[in-house]
Formats: sequence, structure tokens, C-alpha cells
Amino acid sequence: MPYEITEECTGCTVCAKQCPMGAISGRAKELHYISASLCIDCGVCGMACSSSAVLDSSGNVCGKVSLKNRPKPVVNPELCSGCEACVTICPFSCLEVNGSIMPFETKGKAELVKPAKCVSCRECERICAKSAITLEILRKEIISEVS
Repeated sequence: MPYEITEECTGCTVCAKQCPMGAISGRAKELHYISASLCIDCGVCGMACSSSAVLDSSGNVCGKVSLKNRPKPVVNPELCSGCEACVTICPFSCLEVNGSIMPFETKGKAELVKPAKCVSCRECERICAKSAITLEILRKEIISEVS
């Protein structure tokens, strides 16, 4: 069951702008709708909504979580194969595979390069065949190093 937008929606469009799948439609200042066929149940719409107008797949009202307080992808370099599946699927281009620094490695490893743009949709985590990516709340020191 996909997420649902209730009558509490003010039409601010924040959810639609952050939805990684483009599953939310509606005009500004009007009730928005989520396409069940496009929704991947990532919860980004609920985290973006300041009107408490989004219900999760269990029917619970979602709470707003600011971008800076959402979990971000953390890559385990020992598991990452550098295949770039996470880079390709990220709708906001937050990940890159950088060149290898090891002498006998042919590929680099994925890393989060734009943490401020990451909406925490978990698509990178879902696509990773090696389970090298987990989403975690980052400490401020780590975010400033990456930014």
C-alpha cells in the first residue's frame, strides 16, 4: 500500500519536489496525490511534509524530518565493488564512484558527495547487490568533511 496524502495538504509542493520517483502530483495550493503505481514506500513525502498530511503504508501520520536530520548513505568500502548501480539510481546525484587509491584495484568506491541533496529515499541501499550501503544519521563533523 502506498503512502497517502490527506485533506490536511496545503499544496506547498515540498513533497512533490523531494519525491525521488515523481509519484506526487498536484498544483500549488491544492491537494496533492500520490500515484500508487509509482510510489516505492520510501517515506520521503512524509518526512518533507510540515502539515502532517501524509499517512504511511500502515495509516499512521508521518512526522516531518528536516533534510539535515535524515539518515544518509554510508558506504562500506570493503564491500563496495564500484559497480555504480547506486550512482545511476540516485535521483539527486548524491553519490559518485571515485578513482581507486589502491595500486591493484581497477575501480573506485562509491561515496556520498552531496549530503545536503540526499532525501533519504534508500534507493541506493536497495539496489546495492553487495549490501555495501546503509543509511545512518551522520554526525555533524562527517557532514562538514563531505560538504
